[in-house]
Amino acid sequence: MAAAGETHWWYRSTRELLRQLIEPNLTAGREALHLDAAGGTGATGGWLTEHGPTVIADFEQFALQAASGDYPGYLAVRGDLNHLSFADESFASVLCVTALCHRMNPDPAAIVREFARIAEPGAVVALMEPGGKRLWRSHDDVTHTGRRFSVGELKAMAQGAGLEVIKATSAYSFLVPPAWVMGIVERGKAKSDVGRNQSGLGGLLSVLASLERRFLRRFSMPFGLSAIVIARRPL
Repeated sequence: MAAAGETHWWYRSTRELLRQLIEPNLTAGREALHLDAAGGTGATGGWLTEHGPTVIADFEQFALQAASGDYPGYLAVRGDLNHLSFADESFASVLCVTALCHRMNPDPAAIVREFARIAEPGAVVALMEPGGKRLWRSHDDVTHTGRRFSVGELKAMAQGAGLEVIKATSAYSFLVPPAWVMGIVERGKAKSDVGRNQSGLGGLLSVLASLERRFLRRFSMPFGLSAIVIARRPL
């Protein structure tokens, strides 16, 4: 994952998607502090460092070292999503990508409530998780995924934490058919999506992702391989 973060089409496309959904809702100044929660190597959240100092909190020390090397604006903190030690109202934005799904996080709703606690009034809380409960495949096993989410479930967790939902949508709808097929073909095998198709079928998947992002500027997608909720802590 560390090697693929800058080159794999999915990471590149996801950075652009998150920028599109989050940046218009960032209202704090350059002195504001941001959080990339369980941000790994920074492959999806490193762009936040352009908006101000950004804490990257992750359990894996190697990931933190890789993130700090690639993004000098990161402030690396080794931490566990289940035991966040940050003070109330510390961050102008909180980003969490494909972490609530992990087996080591038994209560995702409790983690989202913690995100709401540490977000300052008006702060954006962005959640992106594997979607499509019936799309389980070998990649989920390799990456220690414990669950997939519907958009409705992510939205309910955000609202249950007292957050106001700005946008709730699926993404990567064009990956649903191949993911369904791969789930059947690779059943019982240990294969990850990260180590293959880095170019996205010669750029085709990047083009499809770009077209989908245009759609998502105005609408929400009813189905997809990812579930996304952009929310805000009330003022």
